Amino acid sequence: MKFMREIKAVIFDIDGTLIKLPINWDEVRSKVRKLLNTSHPLRPLATSIPEVVGDNLELLNRVFKVIEYEELKAIEKYDFSTKANVRKLFKCISSKGIKIGIVTLQGMKPATKILEKLDVKQYVSVLVTREFSVYRKEQLLAAINTLNVKPSEVVFVADSPWDEDAGKTIGCFTVIVGKRAIGDMNVNSVLELNGMFKCTF
Repeated sequence: MKFMREIKAVIFDIDGTLIKLPINWDEVRSKVRKLLNTSHPLRPLATSIPEVVGDNLELLNRVFKVIEYEELKAIEKYDFSTKANVRKLFKCISSKGIKIGIVTLQGMKPATKILEKLDVKQYVSVLVTREFSVYRKEQLLAAINTLNVKPSEVVFVADSPWDEDAGKTIGCFTVIVGKRAIGDMNVNSVLELNGMFKCTF
């Protein structure tokens, strides 16, 4: 396929795409509202927090610590043995000379821990987390720049309407996992990409 010959990088989201962490986000929002003393709906959570916090970096870091605690707690509960094929997919993509990047609204610590538990960290050339930006478009552009590729040479794999908007606006071929948004291609599982990259496992 001519399209596949043009692909030089695949950029993945983590939560909702590679795995689904057991986090009750409504409870997390409640804890964050209490800390911020606000009635803000905090939807979407990541991009709403800077709106409420403003320039108070100390408070922002405290909020992120609350969220990080919940993420790390969920990681310990998660059964990563069910995701062995994610490593096989990453290994296959990498073996074809295609670069792999990660963009996530998780923090660096939990994101790194997830990649280690999935045993895919060695295949990842760039990891962009919320410490850099909570805006997906900025994250995606940073990853593309670091990978030294053009947006048209990137397959972006994620799961939300905000991901769809960012990927299509920038010009990536956008694959949406699930039915929350409409990508250039939709799949039920990230493992369905094995056909696109001619991976067998």
